[in-house]
Amino acid sequence: MIAPRWWFNLREYRQHLEQYSDEELVDIYFHIHPVQYREHYLCVLRELRRRGIKPQIAERPLPDVRWWLPQWLEKCAWLTVKAWRYQMAMLLASGLLSALLTGLALAPIWLLVSGFNFTGRLLSILYLIWIVGAGVYGLVMTYRAGARGKSFLTALLGSAGACWLFLNTRTFQQIWHDLLKPSATPWVNPLTFF
Repeated sequence: MIAPRWWFNLREYRQHLEQYSDEELVDIYFHIHPVQYREHYLCVLRELRRRGIKPQIAERPLPDVRWWLPQWLEKCAWLTVKAWRYQMAMLLASGLLSALLTGLALAPIWLLVSGFNFTGRLLSILYLIWIVGAGVYGLVMTYRAGARGKSFLTALLGSAGACWLFLNTRTFQQIWHDLLKPSATPWVNPLTFF
């Protein structure tokens, strides 16, 4: 016999699950095959719901992400004492991270336009596409860092705020002016910059 007798009788299996501690039950939940042992998996789920336990699947870091905001914030003991402190810190961190990443993605445009004077109609169109891409980049990277739910909304506000600040600079005004000014050719001669 491969498994004990109580494994085959679901009523006995449920009685055995009631004897397990919460940690053992969560361990069974993460290691049972939900398709192959569907009935047993449902028994484990029922027992978890009966005890009011919610396994934290979404809080696990993704394998290819090195930085995960919830883990960083949980290391601060004074934040985990009260739930509202942790939530406020998560909202603030996700908004600031999104604004920072969006600003860093917009920095090359500022350098090219203000520093090297790379302007022109075609470049202005590319810069406008880049501005949208920078906002999306800030959002996606903040989502990958663990901003979910309300935190993602503050990340959206942070990214939109960084884009809005960039739209109020002289760099963007120069891009917009170059886009709208009439010219004979939309192409930029790279030799005129040297």
